[in-house]
Amino acid sequence: MTVEKRRRAVRTVLWGLVPVAVAGVAVAALPHPIFLYNPSPSVPTGYYVRTVGAPAKGRLIAFHVPPLGRDYASAHVPYLVRGSILKPIAASGGDTVCTTGPEGLTINGNPIAPIAERDRRGVQLPHWRDCRRLRRDEYFVVSTRIPNSFDSRYYGPVTSAEIIGIFRPLSTDENS
Repeated sequence: MTVEKRRRAVRTVLWGLVPVAVAGVAVAALPHPIFLYNPSPSVPTGYYVRTVGAPAKGRLIAFHVPPLGRDYASAHVPYLVRGSILKPIAASGGDTVCTTGPEGLTINGNPIAPIAERDRRGVQLPHWRDCRRLRRDEYFVVSTRIPNSFDSRYYGPVTSAEIIGIFRPLSTDENS
């Protein structure tokens, strides 16, 4: 191979790496992750990828722990404070959510799930006590997949500002 051919080959390889490098820098600069690993059984354990679209009932959102749940999470589930929570949206703006009655959580008058006073270790859980219509920028997240899901029953609605993104399963214990 001549020197000129070798130089041309090196230039071709280097120019081929430019888009990869640009993409890598762009992904690293994003304020929110594209991929998430969910270790909690409240949604299938595994990897999720961010997708486009608006938050809506049934969609999975990742979000930071809302204020009411931060002290509990810091003391008992620290990975939630360092990372994010992934839960399905059960109610959104205009829906009426109640956590004050004997039937536990109701959405638009329909019983959804009980509300525990303590977690499985016996630690007192925070409890969002209210009965009201959600504002346009609020989402109530609930997982009924397991009975002890740490969700909006305990820390209240998630606001649009707390949402990291909308995610869909990529590789989980249910779709692998």
